[in-house]
Amino acid sequence: MSSKLILGVAVLLVIGVTAVFQPPMWIMLLLGSIALAVLYIVARLRSRFDPLDPRFGSCIPPITKRRDQ
Repeated sequence: MSSKLILGVAVLLVIGVTAVFQPPMWIMLLLGSIALAVLYIVARLRSRFDPLDPRFGSCIPPITKRRDQ
């Protein structure tokens, strides 16, 4: 629970600082894309989903080679 509180405070702090100082747009785009990448990485690390696990029903079928006759 404390990690969610820390994350919320950090987000509010970033929003407050950007509202007061208003950095250039390219910095905001850079920080936004970095934040989305970090969010994606954290979500994938905490997820138990494995796309190759057949229990999820979304496994990639094995590659079959054609036999030469």
